[in-house]
Amino acid sequence: MNRRIHPDDLDASPYKELIQTLAFQWVSADLPAGTITYDNYIVAIRTLLLTTQNPTRTATVVRAVLKQAVELNKTSFWVEEELKFEGMIDGADRNDFLLLELSQADEVDDRMLDIYNERVNRFTSDIAGDS
Repeated sequence: MNRRIHPDDLDASPYKELIQTLAFQWVSADLPAGTITYDNYIVAIRTLLLTTQNPTRTATVVRAVLKQAVELNKTSFWVEEELKFEGMIDGADRNDFLLLELSQADEVDDRMLDIYNERVNRFTSDIAGDS
């Protein structure tokens, strides 16, 4: 059984290097940052890694979200929010969760449907194929 990743582990190899690499990829995506800083990138990636407990899964999620952000012309704030979302549903059935989210809305509008479609398609082969 693998040992759980703890916050203290994130400042040592191999996690520190993974976090720095993913943060560099985020910076390199050249998205509009707004008020999001490099430190925010680091915190978001660290949080996702602690949530998934899986470096490979974390890297896949970050790269898929960044690729989608570039393709959809989204901001770094959007990336940060979507990484939080991905961490929140890690381990859950994503389609069931997304349908539940829509079914609980008072009124489904175009914005909600756009978000639903972005999230459903995030890991399709067309979007995340070259992670």
